[in-house]
Amino acid sequence: MSGKSEDAAKRDVAALAAELAQQITSLAAFSGSGLAPANASAVRSPSPGLPSYAGPRAMLENAARFVAPVLPAGASLRPLKAALLRVLRIVTRDQTTFNSALLEALRGALLETEARVRELAAASRESAQRADEAKARLDGAVADLSGLSARLARESKARESAGRELLASQRRLDVLEKERDERDETLAREVEEANEGLRMLRLDWSSLRSNLQNLSEARPSPVARRQAEDSAVRADDPLRAGLYADFEEHFRGSEEDIRARQASDAARFRGAPGPVADLGCGRGEFLEALAAEGIVAIGCDANPVMAARAKEKKLAVDQADLFTWLAGRADSSLGGVTAFQVVEHLPPASLFDLVELAIRKLAPSGRVLFETINPESVYAMRWFWMDLSHVRPVPAPSLAQLLTASGFRDVAVDFRSPVPESEGLPRSLADDPRYATLQRLLFAPQDYAVTGVK
Repeated sequence: MSGKSEDAAKRDVAALAAELAQQITSLAAFSGSGLAPANASAVRSPSPGLPSYAGPRAMLENAARFVAPVLPAGASLRPLKAALLRVLRIVTRDQTTFNSALLEALRGALLETEARVRELAAASRESAQRADEAKARLDGAVADLSGLSARLARESKARESAGRELLASQRRLDVLEKERDERDETLAREVEEANEGLRMLRLDWSSLRSNLQNLSEARPSPVARRQAEDSAVRADDPLRAGLYADFEEHFRGSEEDIRARQASDAARFRGAPGPVADLGCGRGEFLEALAAEGIVAIGCDANPVMAARAKEKKLAVDQADLFTWLAGRADSSLGGVTAFQVVEHLPPASLFDLVELAIRKLAPSGRVLFETINPESVYAMRWFWMDLSHVRPVPAPSLAQLLTASGFRDVAVDFRSPVPESEGLPRSLADDPRYATLQRLLFAPQDYAVTGVK
């Protein structure tokens, strides 16, 4: 009987060992060996792109059953196994505590890992979404850039076409401008030739009129008679001649002053095509200035005192009426005709006669110069009537137009003899634009000279 009991006990121990080995093998299936669990659906990923934690979770749940040895309700040899477990609990108590702590640590690590993986997955999805949006924007920018490139290409072609058209238009315009310039030059030459022809006709007409008025007669010419009648100083009245010479010295200035003022005018006659004739030469100041420039000069004056003073200085001066004396010069023989402060002594008709006679006696390219008082200056007109032999003032535009209409070219007006600053407006007012009109009216230059070329 005891032999059967021992055999039965051995069989129970062997069965218990086999059951324990099976459970340990089952637990080892989830220890990271790589073997797939029996239920494949349990490890399927719950979300695309995320790893499945079903296997590790099932392993932990299965391992929880073995933290401490437990007998199933229907286990065979239950009383013997229970007794054995009670005996072994003293040995396995620490292991059970360790197994429980390890299981909780693994569970926490699994939960934390799963949460972090989900956060990383969410961040990855957000990054992917942003990447998709960036790619979409980039694709849009590429499309816009392609469209812009195409438009730029079209515009470039359009610009090239417009450039070619513009170049062609510019060439046509250049041709038209060249034709216009040629027509303008031709027209300008024709106008210049016509003006020159008209000027020559005026010169011829003036010379003809002068010739008609001075036909060979024994008696003095009408011009000379009229000038002699109108003159305040007659050649046969030496007393008046002396008084006028004194008057000239007192009001016009000394010989040195006059000579200094006329020096610049002498330079105008350099290269003159003949001698320069100074009408009403007075004491001969301008003749001296011409001689200083090496220019041949002759003159006349009706005042015997003035003429005698000029002859004392060895100047080629004749005492004679200027019209008679000028008429006696050979036609086209003079290089210049000048008259300083003379035309204001002549009536209008005599002024016309003087211009026509000067044209007749001047050589081609000869120059005329007439200086007189500027009637546009109130200050100058105060002195105009100081000379009792003055007939009428001659405005600069009138005298310039007379020369132009008579055939002279390059007619110019040169204002001179400014009013002394001490007698004009104060500098503070003279420089003020508000007083410019008053300055021109009251204190314009006292004299002017008109020049022209035959």
